Amino acid sequence: MKTLATLFPAVTMLFLFACKDKEAAVSNATADKDPVVATEQAKAPQYGGAAKGDSLFFFLERTPCFGTCKAYRISVYRSGYARYEGRSNVEKEGLHEARIGADTLALLLNEAEAIGFFGLKDSYDAPVTDLPSTIVRIVADGKDKRVLARVGTPAPFKAYVEQVERLLLPVAWKPLKAED
Repeated sequence: MKTLATLFPAVTMLFLFACKDKEAAVSNATADKDPVVATEQAKAPQYGGAAKGDSLFFFLERTPCFGTCKAYRISVYRSGYARYEGRSNVEKEGLHEARIGADTLALLLNEAEAIGFFGLKDSYDAPVTDLPSTIVRIVADGKDKRVLARVGTPAPFKAYVEQVERLLLPVAWKPLKAED
């Protein structure tokens, strides 16, 4: 009888912990096997670098020329914070900031992937003068790619930059004070 009294609490504790662990295991296995959950986790892109803090996700620069070429820079960070620097021949000159929505971040990355951005050459250039350059850099999903385009640029890249300009230039940019 003494053995049964000692054995009963031990078996009860073992049973309770075993059930709790089994519940957790079943819950994790269900999440792992759920195709919707797995697909959503697999689809979620990582904008920016591997660091936990806000980091650069997208960069576009149009360089100046001796004529009336637009010259500006746009930097978009993983949080959606964006900075615009109008340099010359643009509607907004100086530093500006804005917020870019998650849907636009996704569109920027999806369209870049659609044109094979990460497989493009790093430079499309030749020894010529007075031609502006277009520079695009994207940091996402463990990749960091920068393309300088000036001469012999592929048509899909040009179309992508035009689409980016239609998305980002009309954003409600707010001027930054000089001390910002």
